[in-house]
Amino acid sequence: MRIAYLVHGVDGAGSGVRSKILSQAATWSALAGDVEVGIFVRCEAGADAQWVGQPHVVKVRSSRAGIPGRLLQRELLSLEVARWRPDLVYLRQSTVSPSVAGLAFAVPTIVELNTLDLAELRMRSLPRYWYAMATRGLVLRAARGIVVVADEIGRHESVRRLGRPIVTVPNSIDLRSYDPLPAPANPHPRLVFLGAPGLPWHGLDKIRQMAVRFPSWTFDLVGPSREELDDPPPNVHLHGLLASDGYLPILARADVAIGSLALHRKQMDEASPLKVAEYLAYGIPTIIGYTDGRFPSDAPFLLRIPNAEGGVEASFGAIETFVDLWRGRRIDRSSIAGIDSGQVEQRRLEFMRRLADVRRPQWVEG
Repeated sequence: MRIAYLVHGVDGAGSGVRSKILSQAATWSALAGDVEVGIFVRCEAGADAQWVGQPHVVKVRSSRAGIPGRLLQRELLSLEVARWRPDLVYLRQSTVSPSVAGLAFAVPTIVELNTLDLAELRMRSLPRYWYAMATRGLVLRAARGIVVVADEIGRHESVRRLGRPIVTVPNSIDLRSYDPLPAPANPHPRLVFLGAPGLPWHGLDKIRQMAVRFPSWTFDLVGPSREELDDPPPNVHLHGLLASDGYLPILARADVAIGSLALHRKQMDEASPLKVAEYLAYGIPTIIGYTDGRFPSDAPFLLRIPNAEGGVEASFGAIETFVDLWRGRRIDRSSIAGIDSGQVEQRRLEFMRRLADVRRPQWVEG
């Protein structure tokens, strides 16, 4: 089976999405000797050098001329996919274009949904929201199946009404690529947050509430800019965007990590974020504000606080207890075996194989 992994609008080194894509392709090939994976990526300007030459990467196109350039590169990339003659296209959901819709009709296609896309777009850009409302069904209804990273996405009416086969496969991580970090010996607790800038559902304002409530604790924020956090307290350190070699020393000093705390702002309560998988792979216990289906609700290394505007303020006592309990400790690797890609990706691969056999494309020679 030949799988074309098609992805648009991703960053380079330091991007969790890039790590996920490369890891998935490697895992699919390792799990099944008869599977060939080719990655076709349209990346952000300047990131192409960090994709070219990576295992399984067949074609990289970079967006360098604004919106017209993005559209052109998207169409050209779809032509490259067609020339490669895949048995199946695995598409990470993005903006619909004529060539992407054409591929979905011509080749068995599976679409991966990582979020409730309409709710998220409505927060970020009304023009993109209205465009998605008008076009997203062209690809999703043509798709042979849909992969969601959380049950909540598959249950949502905007997805369920499409009538496509749906499977939930949470985000996973190759645990072999991560060595647990030694436990720190900080005189006072240190907490760390990794995230992309400009995303209100991360809940930076809630992290600020924690910092004000616990002035002796240190908070290291990697990703967000200073402009996103009004008047940060002196115990909050903003490091900006860093590649993994830049933020690894910060993680190594952390007693506890912080996941997204405000998913309610995009009408979600379930998720399986890559950054939380990374925290746990390094052995760092984590505070989250949502349901993570990869773990039972009583997992001792996760503190789930209410997914609501007052969730942090209502949980100050539980947060303090959790941090005191885990300070200077690390998670036992055996307790997170369920997020390893070697286990999780088998389910995705079986779903792809089953749907690829529904109707293979008949490529015309010449």
